[in-house]
Amino acid sequence: MEGKVANINELKAVGITYFGDNQKGEIPSLWEAFNRQYSEIQHKSKSMRCYGICDSNVDSEGKFHYTACAEVDSFEGVPENMETKFVEAGKYVVYTYSGSIKDLGEFYEKIFTQWIPAGGYELDCRPQLELYDDRFMRNGEFDIYIPIK
Repeated sequence: MEGKVANINELKAVGITYFGDNQKGEIPSLWEAFNRQYSEIQHKSKSMRCYGICDSNVDSEGKFHYTACAEVDSFEGVPENMETKFVEAGKYVVYTYSGSIKDLGEFYEKIFTQWIPAGGYELDCRPQLELYDDRFMRNGEFDIYIPIK
């Protein structure tokens, strides 16, 4: 699959973070908790975009930080159990996923073992993004942004 290269503007987001290896499918549960508190987030951007932000640092045990969050215009009034995320502007290669969430791991594996190398992209050490917009609610489709140089 060929990705499309895109430059994104910086973004601010507020959400709930998970740290682990997702071996027991904890990320879908994180999204459920986030969805229950979504209405508490103030200053949501007009785009009403939600993101899964995965920090680029994975520890020696394969654990990582993943934040289920909503894009905001301001960090004022962040709910008590939520945190802020700031993503700098940058260049990404974007892949669109549609299918069962249970097959998402396979899709990611293809991104990193096949499509990134075939595209000749050089990975950059910035957060990966999953963009959930109105398409996700309509048909389960969302975009995966992989940082490149």
